[in-house]
Amino acid sequence: MSTASLDVPARLLERPHSIEPHPAGWIARRRTEGRLAPRVRVGGAEGPEEAVLKIASTRAELFDAFALVYDAYIQRGLMEPNPFGMRITPYHLLPTTEVLVATVRQSVVCTMTLVGDGEMGLPMESVYENEVLWRRMQGSRVGEVSCLADRPGKSGNSCRLAVELMRLMAQSAKRRGLDELLIAVHPRHAKFYERCAAFQIIGEQKEYHSVCDNPAVALALDLHRSAVTHPKLYQKFFGTFYPDEVLRHRPLPESLREEMSFIVQETGGFAPDYQHQMALITA
Repeated sequence: MSTASLDVPARLLERPHSIEPHPAGWIARRRTEGRLAPRVRVGGAEGPEEAVLKIASTRAELFDAFALVYDAYIQRGLMEPNPFGMRITPYHLLPTTEVLVATVRQSVVCTMTLVGDGEMGLPMESVYENEVLWRRMQGSRVGEVSCLADRPGKSGNSCRLAVELMRLMAQSAKRRGLDELLIAVHPRHAKFYERCAAFQIIGEQKEYHSVCDNPAVALALDLHRSAVTHPKLYQKFFGTFYPDEVLRHRPLPESLREEMSFIVQETGGFAPDYQHQMALITA
């Protein structure tokens, strides 16, 4: 798809993106958030650097994260190119979805998305419907970890950084009242999540349409039972909770909804039933 075939607003093709106007009180909240945001020392090309972990809340942070996912997915053959240079799904438009990022010098170097369950369900249900449905029938409140990506060579110690961001993800999920985190990953990455984040395989290998029919396996992290099954990891994730301001719910800013909806519609939403999903969002 080329930009010539689309009536694409010029601002959507800008990378980096300009900064949006901020509501009253934004500066004070950002200063508080900046002081409290967890930090991790990572190795960089020019020596140790400090990565800041947070739930994205600005256009610059969100679009930088979407661009990072796009670059990683293109490199791995998980999606087709698009003129926006970003991967945004219909689920990103939901109030139950949040984007987590790790930044170095204000540039996103690692990201993952938390999708809470709702009327649209979870992205992985297109492949693992029974596995998700069974958990709902057991009364478990589930969410999905999606759109994981990092920038190798920029963050250093990328595995460590991913685990630290997963800690923020797990605490955010627990604060939202979730019982389990689900994820669909390439089979070669499953061992990492089992070993470093206490996930367990719950679904066999299948082709995943949303990532160009690449193989995937389903895993789950029980946010309660892991205290017994993986006590050391549980202590690492939940031994000390981040401050309330760090874990505060940060859904998509309303000011970005129209802009992001346009991109989702033009790119097809990366899901076989995205038209139905968009209808649910705009109803």
